[in-house]
Amino acid sequence: MKKILVFLCLFATISLAQVNANTNADDTNSQWPQNRIGLYGSFFSGYGLSYQYQFENGISLRTQLFAYGSNDDNNNYNSDEIQLALGADLQYNLKRTNNSRLYVLAGSFIDYYERGNSYYSSSVYSKDYNIERFINVGIGFGIEILGWKNVSIVLEGGYYGRFGNNTVTVYDYSGEETKRVKVNQTPKSFGFGVGGGISYAF
Repeated sequence: MKKILVFLCLFATISLAQVNANTNADDTNSQWPQNRIGLYGSFFSGYGLSYQYQFENGISLRTQLFAYGSNDDNNNYNSDEIQLALGADLQYNLKRTNNSRLYVLAGSFIDYYERGNSYYSSSVYSKDYNIERFINVGIGFGIEILGWKNVSIVLEGGYYGRFGNNTVTVYDYSGEETKRVKVNQTPKSFGFGVGGGISYAF
């Protein structure tokens, strides 16, 4: 964690020095691309394929989507799984030059994971489902640098909260016959998070 903080501080210092070196640039007339599409991941607003639109008033809206599913009928467990993450964040520019900007952000995303395992009990075919549902919220700051006019690289840091509402199968071996019991869990976590991504700007 300390190494991450040192790296972020060093990166922010170098980037701010670059911003200050370019203070003569006309921010309002700088031709920043309004669209970004690429890959992104963070504790604040999710992960996956990302699209961002930058408005003229210094506000940007970014969305992320990740989806995955499988159905494995070829092994003994006959398992299947679904994973989905959908999130968004709002950004506001604190400082912008021709090829860099410093911004604050606030974001959130939903993280859903479901896994089903088949089993036979008393010659009856059944399936257990474990479901994990999380909502993340976060605030922080970020630095974006444009390279070669169209390559956008971002690095972010801040604080997040993660709130879960999970349904899992617990096995009870206390009796003569093993019982499967559904249990609800509500895990929570808070901490320092990071984010980053690379995208094509146009």
